[in-house]
Amino acid sequence: MKPDLHMHTTASDGVLPPRELVDFAASRGVTIMAITDHDTFDGADSFRGVETPIPVITGVELSMKDMKGLHLLGYGLTDAPELRKTVRDLAEKRVNRAARIVEKLEKMGFPLDYEAIREKCGGTVGRLHIARAMVEKGYVRNTEAAFDRYIGEGRDGYVPNESLTMAEALPLLQRNGFVPVLAHPAELEQKDETTRMLIEAWQKQGLMGVEVYHPSWLKRGYPRLDAQVRRMGLLVTGGSDYHCDDNRHGQPGSTCPYWQNAAQDLSALLRAMENMHH
Repeated sequence: MKPDLHMHTTASDGVLPPRELVDFAASRGVTIMAITDHDTFDGADSFRGVETPIPVITGVELSMKDMKGLHLLGYGLTDAPELRKTVRDLAEKRVNRAARIVEKLEKMGFPLDYEAIREKCGGTVGRLHIARAMVEKGYVRNTEAAFDRYIGEGRDGYVPNESLTMAEALPLLQRNGFVPVLAHPAELEQKDETTRMLIEAWQKQGLMGVEVYHPSWLKRGYPRLDAQVRRMGLLVTGGSDYHCDDNRHGQPGSTCPYWQNAAQDLSALLRAMENMHH
């Protein structure tokens, strides 16, 4: 069993269209995957009633406004009209945000063609699309430099995202039959003890799982976080967060060699999704 429960398509800020992403993941040995695009179900929905080489779970990734790096993954089986409307509204706000970032960059001496970026990505323009355009123009060496110098939080080209709080998003997901899972806790950039306290607080608000096996936690060592999350009675998940062939995220299935209980953890997530559905 080789699950990858965190992957992005061109519907948000990935480089591969949905079908190509599934084929690519399957070619890398992934046996079941989730499409978790930012603020959109378009990528996952493209597989409704369509045969795929491996099963595809419907997911979404929401940015939270509570603190830097805080994202929430949702996995579900339902149509979830209320959740989908909220996600569509957030996606529209992302469009406005991207246009404002491009405007800021132009004033800073880095002109970009917003329409060309939008056409190329084929979905909602995100900061990663803008970073790639900056690389193509030769303004920066790689996408990491674009974030670090110009469009990351606190930089001159940054525009805050319109987003939900955890107190809003956790009950929203649960009400709509989706299992809420904390994405990449290392990106909160907190000490382990603080991370644990935050997870405990969010658990009281409805958090059901933690993405333990994400590339960003590798340096800290997975076993301790794994044990901690299980002690708290939360689901353990994992995924590469694959966007493209850069160094900011992993390749399909890249966390599986470290994830020894992947089959049992996947079964637990699927059971939780089924229970939420009823």
